[in-house]
Amino acid sequence: MAPVGKLYCVPTMRQTKTIRSVCALAGLELEIPEYKHFSDNQQPEFLAKFPHGKIPAFEGANGLNLTEGASIARYLADLAPNSGLLGSTPEDAALVDQWVHFAESEIAVQTQTVLGMLSNSTPYSKGIHTFLAERQMRSLITLETHLSTRTFLVGERITLADITVASILQRTVTVTADAAVRAKLINTVRFLETIVHQPKLEAIFGPTEYIEKALQYVPPKKEKAPTAPAAPK
Repeated sequence: MAPVGKLYCVPTMRQTKTIRSVCALAGLELEIPEYKHFSDNQQPEFLAKFPHGKIPAFEGANGLNLTEGASIARYLADLAPNSGLLGSTPEDAALVDQWVHFAESEIAVQTQTVLGMLSNSTPYSKGIHTFLAERQMRSLITLETHLSTRTFLVGERITLADITVASILQRTVTVTADAAVRAKLINTVRFLETIVHQPKLEAIFGPTEYIEKALQYVPPKKEKAPTAPAAPK
């Protein structure tokens, strides 16, 4: 089978894991060329195809160019309707989309915003940090409740929803969802372990690193003002 296209990406990105997992389960071949971030995506030939310079970026063999991980993953899942990645009915497909968007907007955004503040790439606010943690916890409890009666999010087999949510959770447990939080998410952790250890996905997801304590803000060290030379006597 010829590759369906090329994916410009960083392997550790959660979106990359989602897209590669879709292809693994759908039986699609995907070419992943060598890529240097902050270099290749600033070149004129890259920007001509992907004007915003974002990754992951998909260059289809049929000439289609796509950005945004969720859109790329859904397109590829749609290329293999018999894979069941979008469910088996229009209702299933709608539920898959629902969980993908829920996880993106109600779990992933909070993790990335908190991480941005903790890494000093955006201004830190204790109030915003607390608000985001509480908002995310509410969403995780919603997920936990749903998973308390089922193995997968939609139907009886793995779908794009499961892959997407697992990739987001795998990142979340390294930043905000520490041991105290996970103690309230028994079914969610079980779900994460189930997905990342699927035989065709284990190498893509790699090991999951669980933090004991949520990452906290450490103010950057202030540089000392230079000492003025002593006045001559």
